Amino acid sequence: METRGIVLKAQRLGEGLRALSLYTELLGRVGVIVKVRRGEFPVKYEPFSITRFKLVQKGDRFEVKEAKLIEENFPANQAELLYRARLVKPLLKMELPGSKKLFGLVESYLKIKEEFELAYPMFLSKLLFIEGLFPEVRRCVSCGRRKVVAFSVKRGGAVCSRCREEGDYKWSRELSRELIRLTKKPFEEVKGDYRRELLTPITRALSGHLRDRVD
Repeated sequence: METRGIVLKAQRLGEGLRALSLYTELLGRVGVIVKVRRGEFPVKYEPFSITRFKLVQKGDRFEVKEAKLIEENFPANQAELLYRARLVKPLLKMELPGSKKLFGLVESYLKIKEEFELAYPMFLSKLLFIEGLFPEVRRCVSCGRRKVVAFSVKRGGAVCSRCREEGDYKWSRELSRELIRLTKKPFEEVKGDYRRELLTPITRALSGHLRDRVD
């Protein structure tokens, strides 16, 4: 099996031996074992790298027979490292099938080098949409009323004043409209055209929503 893969996590097991967690275009998220040959440049096995792998299945894991680096995404600074680590964290917890659309999303957002406060919630919203987990934000998820005032992680979306419970996040129709815009538009179109004060509640709601459905 030959497929492109994004290295999500790498763990050293011993002399020249590594366990990798990959998100692959054809197989989804898989664990692989790779033996780094003497003199081999190991950046293709480092987190965030995009590599073409030739894999052979061994039980519940795959063994790497060949690997060729396509693109390394080694962080240039601390901000890039934190952003990329944050990006791949939910992928390590989700059971993800192979998907060219999802692979392309992860690939494109790993390359972003600016405005991480915008890029992260945009990535989360698109990930949730692709995986069929996007929250209901156009109307109350419990009763259907259009006037929403809070976001309920437990119930999976926005709620009205009558259905709101203690612990729900403050929400508004303005936040719903902005979240839908961030989901529909590509990063390059939104960059420089957003309100920072809306990003914090959107990120908090999406993070809680995803965590509740994955953990």
